Amino acid sequence: MMLNRVNYKAIIPIWIVGFLYILPLLITNSQYYDDIGRSVYGYFSWGIDGRPLSDLIFNFIDLGSPATDIAPLPQIFSIFIMTTLCFFMHKYLNPEHKTGWLVFTPIFLSPFFIQNLAFRFDSLTMALSIAIATLPLFFMKKGTMKLFAASAVGILFSLSLYQAALSAFVAIVCLYIIFSIKNEADSFALLKEVITATVGMVAGYVLYARIIIPTFVTSDYANGYNQMIGSASDLLMNVELTKNVIGSFLTGRIADIFLFIFILSAIGLLSLIFNIFKTQKTLSQKIINFLLLIVSLFVIALCIPGPGLALKNIPIGPRVFIGFGFAISLCFVLISFINIKHQPKFNIVYWLATMISFSYMATFSNAMKSQDKLAEKIINGVTDDIIKIGYNKVMTITVDGKSLYTPVADKAIQKLPLLKQIIPSYFDGPLAWGVVKMTEIYSGKLQPTPARQAEIIERICSMELITDAGLYKTYFNKGDLVISFSFRDCK
Repeated sequence: MMLNRVNYKAIIPIWIVGFLYILPLLITNSQYYDDIGRSVYGYFSWGIDGRPLSDLIFNFIDLGSPATDIAPLPQIFSIFIMTTLCFFMHKYLNPEHKTGWLVFTPIFLSPFFIQNLAFRFDSLTMALSIAIATLPLFFMKKGTMKLFAASAVGILFSLSLYQAALSAFVAIVCLYIIFSIKNEADSFALLKEVITATVGMVAGYVLYARIIIPTFVTSDYANGYNQMIGSASDLLMNVELTKNVIGSFLTGRIADIFLFIFILSAIGLLSLIFNIFKTQKTLSQKIINFLLLIVSLFVIALCIPGPGLALKNIPIGPRVFIGFGFAISLCFVLISFINIKHQPKFNIVYWLATMISFSYMATFSNAMKSQDKLAEKIINGVTDDIIKIGYNKVMTITVDGKSLYTPVADKAIQKLPLLKQIIPSYFDGPLAWGVVKMTEIYSGKLQPTPARQAEIIERICSMELITDAGLYKTYFNKGDLVISFSFRDCK
């Protein structure tokens, strides 16, 4: 067993990297979006979104219902799972490289994965989902039936925890292919393993679609993402949206650094292609390896947006871009192929990317802390308005527009545009988590349906102005309170 052959002292450095990385987030100690609802109302409710195993796991570690906030334990467990996964990937794929785990660190250091780690509840099951999705890697060369079973069961369980982790399964198979080609593995045996894992993946997905979805999925949120694209124009639109999201990361100096990384990885790719045709294998084996390599590169690129690329309403939240970390790991892997003897010299490249990730995490954590202070100020101000009107007279709260970012958050977004999709804004249109957060101090009220909110906002200028707080104004009429951030000039 591989577990028995591991020197566990060697895993300590990557654990330290992971803990230091998540430390700013733990110090900030802030609830992130859905965390607010789960903490206030005590629901789990992942099952209705097709993630019943998340309900089961949290019901166990949370000692049953109602849901209570046990942070930072889920976040600590999640970074422990991710770092340990990356270490075992290293031991399985490139054990001869003493610090080879560095090439896999982007899987959890990806700036896109910050959003996954920010969730005080979901972070654990998201990380566990990714780890389970990579399970087939460790069953390669164990026989066809074992690999098939590991793939099918891994996909079924992974999707039942977090659907976007499907990208991790596909990406890990592609990485295995590339390492196998580098190590001159038998081409036909490799092709057989890939086919077996793929068939297992399809079987696992069919089980999920036939059992889990009809049994558990009832939410409009989940059903909204069940429609497949219907035309090439839909696909092109999804590709364009994906490019925009990735482009928000590759800006400024970060773009320059990653251009350098991409150039080095291209050199490593050329070296690998040269080695394919330099080996003593037959021509057919060389062709199979070359085709597998090209397909693997293309598929890992598709893994960046993941299965959402095929959906009519593509989810573009950074948390679903799990494949981005695997794609950057691929770049690091190719760089390590440039010259085997001088692999340690490339560590500086990996550490440079690591510093970018640390900067991202620290910037995000401080910006979120600043946003929390602003949300608290708004909540206290609106609560005073409710008391002024009369607590029992206010029946609903509607949010008009979106609260401005604090100067700290605004500067963070200017420098790192991707953070605009990660830094929370708790007062933003129909679904305002800030109003839910008000429930913590017993001043939260019902939020009307989006259609009803639109009607209320339409007649805002006929409502009574309660407070002009500069950042926002509050209006009231017949039980409806509006918090307006739209700077309307009602005359």
